[in-house]
Amino acid sequence: MKPAIKKIIRQLNVSATMLAVYFLAATPAQAQTRAWSGVCVGSAEGQQDVATLQGLECLIANVFTVIITIIGLAGFVMFVVGAITWMLSGGDTGKLQSAKGSMTYAVIGMVVALSAFIILNLIASFTGISLITQFRIPSSDSGL
Repeated sequence: MKPAIKKIIRQLNVSATMLAVYFLAATPAQAQTRAWSGVCVGSAEGQQDVATLQGLECLIANVFTVIITIIGLAGFVMFVVGAITWMLSGGDTGKLQSAKGSMTYAVIGMVVALSAFIILNLIASFTGISLITQFRIPSSDSGL
């Protein structure tokens, strides 16, 4: 491998590591901007508003929200990694095929996540339970 490409890969690795350390070392002041409020249904009187399991629908909605969000983000990240691998392949057919495969599987994963979202919307429209279609990226601001 050429020294210039090795240098670029080393710089990308250092940058990615520094970014990961920054986000993993968030202080509580950065991680939570306000108190929890009303997750799915209200809490009983005399109790604090915290994230609790209020019922089966709430549990399923929270699990689906997190899973589909993670699948979509993982698909996007894998697509970007495949694209970078393709650009840095340098004409090596093995690396090129690996990059194409990575990008193909990333697109398939995102299609599966989108299909799951569409199927959940269809189920919600047929059953009238709209709770499972409230998809948000979990954060302290959204109350999840």
